[in-house]
Order: sequence, then structure tokens, then C-alpha cells
Amino acid sequence: MNTSDQNNIESQLAAYALGALDLDEMPDLERVLAESPEHRDELVRLRTVVAHLPYAATSVDPPAHIREQLLARVAADQQTRVKPVIAAPSPAARPLPRRTSSWLITTTMAILAVLVLGLGGLTLTLQQTVANMAATNSALITTVDQLQGVLAETQLRQAQLADDLRAGQMQIDQLNDRLAQDQTLIAYVTAPGVATRELQAADAAEMARGEMYMYPGNSDAVVLFSGLETLEAGKVYQFWLADGATQVAGGTFSVNASGIATLVIDAPREVNAYRQVMVTVEPAGGSTSPSNQVVLSGSL
Repeated sequence: MNTSDQNNIESQLAAYALGALDLDEMPDLERVLAESPEHRDELVRLRTVVAHLPYAATSVDPPAHIREQLLARVAADQQTRVKPVIAAPSPAARPLPRRTSSWLITTTMAILAVLVLGLGGLTLTLQQTVANMAATNSALITTVDQLQGVLAETQLRQAQLADDLRAGQMQIDQLNDRLAQDQTLIAYVTAPGVATRELQAADAAEMARGEMYMYPGNSDAVVLFSGLETLEAGKVYQFWLADGATQVAGGTFSVNASGIATLVIDAPREVNAYRQVMVTVEPAGGSTSPSNQVVLSGSL
């Protein structure tokens, strides 16, 4: 098959797929299709393209001069088809001139080209839209990550502020306790009729001492300590009141860096009923009986 015949068959296949092939050309083309699987496959592909043409792109209005030329050719084609019927009606009438079929194929291919170009433009537009949406989504993800970071930092700051608030409240409570002790101390030291007892260091070489302020007949008293050493972790000082063989715990305390401490005692009975007092070193939390490590002692 030479190149001219091949091109003619391809033109007939395109017209056949569009439903525009002349009736007298169909038998020859159908014989070719029956003998050639390649041409049958080509016809299937062309029909698939034709089936999708209505969805390929939005409608495009042709230029005015193209529309006028197309209408003029259609009118001429109709006149050409009508004249043979009027002049010599016959079942064996000659087919339309090949140039009409070629013009129709050319026009159809031009329309297909316009549609393909429109589809290409639509595809590019969709691709650009998808790219813009991807960029916007990436920006939103970045913004969300930043907001989550700010939220986490804010929550951390809130937790730190809560810890600072609790620590501040503990300091206030400690200051209030110290103020109450100081007020009690002032009341005992400055009130008339208060009795004072001195506690001496068990080791004469030590500078530690204590002063006890009490009212005869009262069960409470105040003791001021100075010169005591700061104890190691897990150790506290403990105050004791003794009446013969009976020893009563009067409370535990620690000293500050200067070795000073204040202890308010609330005894089971009046303080002046006891004969002796002393201070020992005990485990944290205190003991039920005094240890042998006595640091201060005194008589009531």
C-alpha cells in the first residue's frame, strides 16, 4: 500500500469515526477493516476520542469569518447534493466529490485541534490551581505548627507561674508563722511577771545558749536559741521537759545559718511543774525519748 492510499484510508477512518463517510466509500473501507487489525485498532482509538470530545473543553465560539465560510460551504454542499436528484434521479447516482469529504475531514480536524488546545489550557489551569492549593496547605501546616509551639510555650509558662505562686504562698505562710511566733515572743518578753530560765551548753567550749520565758501556772512558754550549729540532713534539735524520771517532748526545731531559732512550747501541764529542760539531737521527725547527744540543759 503506497503512501497516498494509506493517507486516504486514514482520512476515511477519521470520517467514519465521526459518521461523516460517504456511503459509496464504506464498502471499500469495511473490506480494509476486515483484513487489517491495525486499522481496526485505529478506528477504535478514533471512536474513543470522538466519544470524549463533548467533555474535552468548554465551548469556543469560532471567528465570524470562519463561521460565514462554514455556512457558505454547507449551503453549497446542500445545493450539490440536491441538483443530481432533480436533474437525474437514479439509484446509481454518483457520490459526492472527494473534495467535499476532504473539506469536511479538514474542518473536523481543525475543530479537534481547537478542542485539544482548549483542553490543554484547562489542564494547565487545573495544574496551577492544584499547585496553589498545595502551597496554601503547606502554609497552613506551618502556621498550625507555629501556633502549637506558642501554645506549648504558654502552657509551660503557666506551669512555671503556678509553681512560683505555690512557692510564694509557702513563703507567706512561713512568714505568717514566724510573725505569730515573734508576737508571742514579744508578749512573753515584754509582759510583767514573766519568769526567765537560762539553758547552758553541755560542752563548756560551745557558744550555744538558750533563754526560756514563761508564766508560773501557764502550760506554754517561749525559748530563744543562739549559737547552735546547723545540723546535717536528717537531723533536728528536740526540746524536752523532765519531772524526775518522766521526760516530755516539747517540740523539734532547726536553726538558720546564724544558729538562731525560736520555739513555742505547749506542755501537757503548767511549765513550772517540771524541774529540768534540755535540748538533744534527734532524727528528723523527733523521738519518743531523748538521745544521749545533749547540747543544752537548764533547771526550772
